[in-house]
Amino acid sequence: MLPWISSVALATTIVIAFGTAVQADDEWNDDEISILQSLSIDALPPLPASPGNPVADNPDAIAFGHRLFFDRQLGATDVVACATCHQPDTGFRDGLPRGRAIGETRRRTMSLVGVAWSPWLFWDGRRDSLWSQALEPLEHPSEHGGTRLGYLHLIANDADYRIRYESLFGALPDTADHVRFPLAGGPLGTPEERAVWHGMSSGDRHRVSTVFANLGRALEAYQRRLVPGAAPFDRYVRAIVEEDGA
Repeated sequence: MLPWISSVALATTIVIAFGTAVQADDEWNDDEISILQSLSIDALPPLPASPGNPVADNPDAIAFGHRLFFDRQLGATDVVACATCHQPDTGFRDGLPRGRAIGETRRRTMSLVGVAWSPWLFWDGRRDSLWSQALEPLEHPSEHGGTRLGYLHLIANDADYRIRYESLFGALPDTADHVRFPLAGGPLGTPEERAVWHGMSSGDRHRVSTVFANLGRALEAYQRRLVPGAAPFDRYVRAIVEEDGA
């Protein structure tokens, strides 16, 4: 369940809980106020832990993830960033019927606000951690369209990225040998990119995938800080609680 609730869902919940819709000028009884409080943002529990991500709350990882999130180099075309679809000014979504990056996706872009509290990610719930969810668009041909090897070389060849990465996760593989670490390739993508990937040793594929996973962990560190703020409903609940306790 997401940590916020739409006005339609809220009205439905209140009708179910109370039997009939309550008029705006009616007074709330104690049981009703308790239900309203349970739906308010003030009932949101503390930021949950992130198993599998040892840097989830590391300030350096948050800063690293912030830069990655807004970087248009993070893909195949240098025109798409995570923020292309998850726009801060529109609640970290894009408002389109379907997400549009390199190409058009099959579904509408979800907001990232409060995503740290979601037990399942994507519309179909196919990911159960925010860091693994953050990786899928990077390789998707209609979104970022990048490859794992491409991301490795991006991090290794950018001085700032290299420092940030190695301070958090340790030394990067030596990418100078392009026979051992080609410039592009991964388990997804074009047949040529997959062939390059499967031509590598299993150990080097593991090294590249580790770097890729760590990019997801940095992205999660930033995205989990996108916490929701109080909406008019929450301010209303605070007011009636204050009035009730006066």
